[in-house]
Amino acid sequence: MNAVDKLISLANVRGSLDLRCQFQGDWALHREQQALGNAPYHIVLAGECRVEFPDGQRLPMRAGDILLLPRGARHVMHSPGKTVAPTSPKIINGGTLPVHRIGGASAELDMICGGFHFNRASLLFASLPEYLVIPSGALPANGPLQGLVEVIRAEADDNKVGARFLLDALSQALFTLILRAHLANHGQDSGSLALLTDKRLGRAWQAMLDDPAHDWTIQGLAELASMSRANFMRAFVKVAGVSPWVLLTQVRMELAFSLLSHSHLGLSDIAAQVGYQSQAAFSKKFKEVYGEAPGRVRRTI
Repeated sequence: MNAVDKLISLANVRGSLDLRCQFQGDWALHREQQALGNAPYHIVLAGECRVEFPDGQRLPMRAGDILLLPRGARHVMHSPGKTVAPTSPKIINGGTLPVHRIGGASAELDMICGGFHFNRASLLFASLPEYLVIPSGALPANGPLQGLVEVIRAEADDNKVGARFLLDALSQALFTLILRAHLANHGQDSGSLALLTDKRLGRAWQAMLDDPAHDWTIQGLAELASMSRANFMRAFVKVAGVSPWVLLTQVRMELAFSLLSHSHLGLSDIAAQVGYQSQAAFSKKFKEVYGEAPGRVRRTI
């Protein structure tokens, strides 16, 4: 499993397609800050709008554009016309997705909205920007991302048996294609993803992801990177922003969270699988990262 696949797996990404927006005239819609572990997304099917963020940044969106908010940032969506106060849309149920409507049935903006739900301590999501946009013009014609969006749109329109289940499954696949398009167009300047662009540091980072329970040393990691200990540490911190031990601990805690969620292993076995000989030491570190003891997290999952 390559490093990006591993980070996606550790993040335990689950997708959902939640609603469809069909707006007409001048309108505005306020979206609150989401809880950590929830990343909303918007896909403009037809028409255009603009998105405003609390720091004053304004983002135009057109048909085919995709907006992902990895940390659930608060934002306001506007019609392209004059600025008006946010309003509450009318909610129409009965189809595959609930439709949020402003104005008449002849929508000027047609948009589908959903969310990705993930391990709130995910290294992958922490490495992504506050918001990322995949413009339709930056994608190859007839590429997989556009193809998947068309399938999602067709399922949302047709209201067939099992459509909601299928839409959520397709939404999960959507995340990987959005991430792939983002990395292809923008790369990554810092953080855990940036390590993968450096051949030498990437070898050490891949090894840590492959076997986080291993008793890693700076000497061993430096040898994998074909670097001296001092050069390896300087280069790693410069690119990742933190030491190898910080990232290793985060990987171990992500893996522990996954084991708590999807296995019946006892806490001592989980501690051993993520590189801790002491259950007490493991539980203490887990609580530092997640704010709760591992046993309590397991009971609430």
